[in-house]
Amino acid sequence: MQATKQAAATAWKGRKIVFVSGKGGVGKSLVAAAIAQEETRAGRKVLLAEIGDTSYYKDFWNLPHVGHDPVATKAGFDIALWNGESCLREYVLFYLRLQRLYSLFFENKVMKSLINVAPGLNEIAILGKITSGVRKVGPPMHYDLIVVDCYATGHALALLQAPKGMMEAIKFGPMGHHSREMEAVIENQSICGYVVATLLEEMPVVETLEFCEKLKTQVGVDSSVIANKILSLPVEEAQLNQLKTQDPRGLGEFAKYLDAIFDRQRELFALLEKSVSRLARVPFIFSADPEVLVKKTGEALRET
Repeated sequence: MQATKQAAATAWKGRKIVFVSGKGGVGKSLVAAAIAQEETRAGRKVLLAEIGDTSYYKDFWNLPHVGHDPVATKAGFDIALWNGESCLREYVLFYLRLQRLYSLFFENKVMKSLINVAPGLNEIAILGKITSGVRKVGPPMHYDLIVVDCYATGHALALLQAPKGMMEAIKFGPMGHHSREMEAVIENQSICGYVVATLLEEMPVVETLEFCEKLKTQVGVDSSVIANKILSLPVEEAQLNQLKTQDPRGLGEFAKYLDAIFDRQRELFALLEKSVSRLARVPFIFSADPEVLVKKTGEALRET
């Protein structure tokens, strides 16, 4: 997958939808928020859409509630929390127009159980909502950009493959038609961008490279990688080498430990550089303040 290096920011500049994924714990939600803030700062109307049942950003920004309907944040963009049930409910109600009919068919225990086990139905409902504005289906979406804080890599791949699977199972009717539309949007990289966050640690990097390759071969899209939380040397390299000669029970051993960490970071970053076409770096930010974290992460992405 060798290619000319480009700025990772090309993955979201001018796009209408950006999917952000990564192995759990690598900071993908922070990266998604930073992208949303950078694009808001550039004058675009942005929605940051969380996928799942629980909101990470509710506590992050100390919001009273985050649900299916967007809420404003002091960062200047809106946030929503979408899951399969809420997206399916909105989709069906938009077409049926009758709450009582929806409740009769979709809110009884038998139907709920069937929906939960139906292969790909939750993913199709979520992806249908994400792409609805572009496809002009359902309630209007008045945003220039939707940044999707997506599932971790394995589930994210299943989400993006759902339309293809549904098209194979249901070739005709509204479901088949909408699945074809969704797949066309996902594959159109002038509309959709794909960002994968990682740490410069072995398991996250290996999983990132595997995920990027699967996006390319199984979904047909390229992705950008953001190496997050990179530690930097607190001293000059010459000073570190000098410290390594000190008492092995004290500073010397600690300096050797630091040196090993920085060597491994350099090796893994070089591996990413060889393997992906768009790569950015974000330093480790020493702050517990959400606004500072998002701002500084955004600045690092801007400078890449």
